[in-house]
Amino acid sequence: MANAKTVDYAEIRNGMSQFDLSSRVEPNDEIALDRAFLPNAHRGVLDTRRSLVVGNRGMGKSFWTHALLNQQLRQKLATVYGLKALENANVVIGFNGSDKVAAVAPTSDEIAVALAGGADPDVIWQAVLLRGARTARKDPPTTSFAEAIREVIDNPELYSCEMSALDDLLIREERSLLVTFDALDRLGRNWDQIRSLSQTLLSRVLRLQSFRSIRAKVFIRVDQFSDTELFRFPDSSKLKNSSVHLRWEAEDLYGLMLFELLRLDRPGQELRRLARDTNTDLALPDDGKMGAMSTQPLESLINAIAGEFMGSHKKRGRVYTWIPLHLSDAADTCSPRTFLRAWGAAATHTPSPTDKVVDHLGLSEGVRQASRDRLVELQEDYPWIDPALHALRGEFVPIEREQLLARWDQGAVLQTILKDSASEPTKAPVNLEQSESLQGLLEAMKSIAVMEERANGKINVPDIFRVEAGIKRKGGVAVPRASK
Repeated sequence: MANAKTVDYAEIRNGMSQFDLSSRVEPNDEIALDRAFLPNAHRGVLDTRRSLVVGNRGMGKSFWTHALLNQQLRQKLATVYGLKALENANVVIGFNGSDKVAAVAPTSDEIAVALAGGADPDVIWQAVLLRGARTARKDPPTTSFAEAIREVIDNPELYSCEMSALDDLLIREERSLLVTFDALDRLGRNWDQIRSLSQTLLSRVLRLQSFRSIRAKVFIRVDQFSDTELFRFPDSSKLKNSSVHLRWEAEDLYGLMLFELLRLDRPGQELRRLARDTNTDLALPDDGKMGAMSTQPLESLINAIAGEFMGSHKKRGRVYTWIPLHLSDAADTCSPRTFLRAWGAAATHTPSPTDKVVDHLGLSEGVRQASRDRLVELQEDYPWIDPALHALRGEFVPIEREQLLARWDQGAVLQTILKDSASEPTKAPVNLEQSESLQGLLEAMKSIAVMEERANGKINVPDIFRVEAGIKRKGGVAVPRASK
């Protein structure tokens, strides 16, 4: 049991309230070594043999895209995850949605100009990979994107010859080249254009397997991955079947929270004191990596921080499992930023407990605030969520599929979405341009895990989205309401 006289809970609480909750990693952001937490579940994400990484908003696609640029961090990743290929890798970004002209990655405008000039999408990606390959040389020539496009068009054998020569050089020098791609939803002006460019990119990435030391890693949104049209090219199943989904297990989420506290001077010192007093030192993620093989020390430390139960007894739920559960979407995934936001909000709740860092009242309020913010965050990428959920306000879930579609039909949801996206087609779901159907909208909601279809055919909305949308639930334990 912790000695309340030796641990300054207020200092740890203050540290929680300072969690950095910036909205996203911006293009060309630099990821410092001390900023990287290494989740146990992310080994496959960083394995260069797995080229396609799938993740929803806020799950870490852009973070890992840019973290791989840091040579010191790559060395650490290679050691921690046992990924030797990262040790001597030269990593460049092939596309990340940036407006800044770069040595390798084209801007969206540069791609648009190339397409308008008649360039085939495959020529575009050959030019990008060619520029990436040239950076792996000691004295890479400087070539503009437009010039690289012209080179590939004028000399169809140039790409294969230079890539083959580079592969041989990298093999001799025991080095490798990794080209990363992110923000594919910014490739074009509409989904047909984005799909064409993305499909051609994936096909070209698959063909890189002809080389031994040149690989690519593509980070893609869950809704784009669910687009069946995207994978209509030869041998696409090889790429799709080896894809890896960005997930955060409960122990990784809690590890991240502890890691963020340890990065702060005084809060980190007090957290270490609490872990020492409760014999849970093994739970601390020193150097950004979880230490204990068992989750028991971690659960015990979280109990010391917030109490064991979400109330006076276990019927209200255990803190360790209750928090991730109520912050998870239909795919049972929780955004790390959402998780930290819940604990950060709990730390500001008053009155503060005296025998722990936060209590169940603060956590209930924190989960409510984090749920609201997560819904708003997703709506930035998927604005069509709002009318789809608004039409169900006051309705009960799980709901029969026919009843759901009828509510959408009555509320003219499809017409609203199409009208709102008329000037910006990417504001509509990926597959809606083709189907323009309510069933297509349902599939889109399922693809981003805002809705789920149960075994009995009924449609459910997870608590994290349901409560803020004013949708009711049949049965179950009530979720926290806004404090008065």
